[in-house]
Amino acid sequence: MPKRPEDVLLDIVRGELGQGERRDGWTRYGAWWAERHDKPDWWAKQPWCAMFLAWAADKAKLLPDVGDFAYTPTYADWFKDRGRWGQAPRRGAIVFFDWAGSKNMIGAIDHVGIVEAVHRDGTITTIEGNTSNRVMRHRRSHACISGYGYPAYSGVKPAPAPELTWMEEIVKQLPTLRHGAGKTADDPLRWHVKTLFYLLHARDYGLNGGVDDTQFGDPLYDALKEFQKAAKLPTDGVCGPKTWAALLRVV
Repeated sequence: MPKRPEDVLLDIVRGELGQGERRDGWTRYGAWWAERHDKPDWWAKQPWCAMFLAWAADKAKLLPDVGDFAYTPTYADWFKDRGRWGQAPRRGAIVFFDWAGSKNMIGAIDHVGIVEAVHRDGTITTIEGNTSNRVMRHRRSHACISGYGYPAYSGVKPAPAPELTWMEEIVKQLPTLRHGAGKTADDPLRWHVKTLFYLLHARDYGLNGGVDDTQFGDPLYDALKEFQKAAKLPTDGVCGPKTWAALLRVV
């Protein structure tokens, strides 16, 4: 029985695991892309996560379906323009990352890979180029994912996307909270600060009485950093997607 197109592509990217840059930053993926697009030689030393996927797609004879790009926001826009952009993980999907944790903000995308597997706990296994200067496999949470592009794979209609859980939908919609949020009575973030206040309380990081539960002041900042430290998150005192997810226990 013939392999599915996404399996052919995944076999090719798996075969590149461990491959990477020369000391000067040159890669065969960048060199291939530069030659294909008539770019100067120095292009072969540019960031190559997207060019790696284009190279693999070309080897799999799937380039028109998977895309041929070097710049990740343009790559994501290409999927969006074709109605093939979404937030649900699928095996064989192209996954776009924003390390700052914004959701569906294509201009903020930093990195790209391909989904090898989707797990029941909401995490995914990916294969990515240009990570620690080589091709590597990673297990990623939804917190750092901006969205997914769904290749057409030679006209094969993809399976329906699984719905996000109600808790994942909540995390996706929560704003990033920083010290000073909720300072004024008309600040709409006051009610999100209140949510943060009581989530910390529920995790045994509650504050002493008399603290305004709608203002992100020093006491809440210190309690949040303590929680982040215990949860093995960056202790920056900022409540973003990863911290919300840990507070709600969806990662």
